[in-house]
Amino acid sequence: MTKAKCDNHKSDPGFLHFAGFRYWTASLLPVLVGTTLPFWLRPPEFSFRWFGAFEFLLAAVLIHTGFSFLQAWFQDRATNKWTKSRLLTYAIMSIVLACIIGLHINSGLHLNKFVYENIFIVFGISVIFVGVFYVVPKFNFCGEIIIAYSFGLLPVLGAYIIQTGDITRTVYVASIPLVIATGLWVWIEKLISREDDEKKGQKTMIMLFDRRFSGRYVVLALSILLFVTILLAVLSASLTPLALIALLSIGLGWKIVVKSWNEYSNSKKILEVRKNAFILHLITGIIIAITPLVTLFM
Repeated sequence: MTKAKCDNHKSDPGFLHFAGFRYWTASLLPVLVGTTLPFWLRPPEFSFRWFGAFEFLLAAVLIHTGFSFLQAWFQDRATNKWTKSRLLTYAIMSIVLACIIGLHINSGLHLNKFVYENIFIVFGISVIFVGVFYVVPKFNFCGEIIIAYSFGLLPVLGAYIIQTGDITRTVYVASIPLVIATGLWVWIEKLISREDDEKKGQKTMIMLFDRRFSGRYVVLALSILLFVTILLAVLSASLTPLALIALLSIGLGWKIVVKSWNEYSNSKKILEVRKNAFILHLITGIIIAITPLVTLFM
């Protein structure tokens, strides 16, 4: 093997890269939130389902992995090792396996009397729909909204249904901070890749505005909205008062706003903003997921 081939082999992305490993927390944290939320809301006859929680967590990883591979396939990111056919095979296998696990979960659900009997099937179809809508180039114009919705809301709802067999308004309200945190992270991600997306002919919502407006005012609005929704979720009793601890990260939110306000035109410098947005999402998700468990000892 020549040196050039060796270098190419060494730089060839691995499985985790194509599986979207860097973004798994966007799916897993909302799953954990939906799993632990019943400990705070305490619906009637609630009994924690360990195996159901594990199955749903695994299905979430697989569906995320599958659509990440499918996105790589649509974007022609194949390499010598990861050919287009291999990317497509892994995508199909992951999505199908996630669907099989989902059907098994559905067969063991104990739904409340007034809950639609096929609610989990509808949930699964919604997940597949938003996944396809996001990765297929012709349909991904509203990708920022779709990914915020699908990562921030759907995993929370699915995990909660598994644990309680029910769905309430409070669950939707509890998920809104994660929707906003995900949206902020994705918006900054798209701000960085804007030029590359334009060269590839991709249309994203961020292109509706000039770079200045996107990097300043939209980032500012999303950052403020994140902390407002945390406060409103607590005031409505959708989240435990302990979730207000997340407001301590307002300094990080301010740092994101200031850096993006001043450096919105520099894709390299805005990388720090993306890192902080990821950390903000991580902090928000962990706090909202853990605080319901803390209330068990109070």
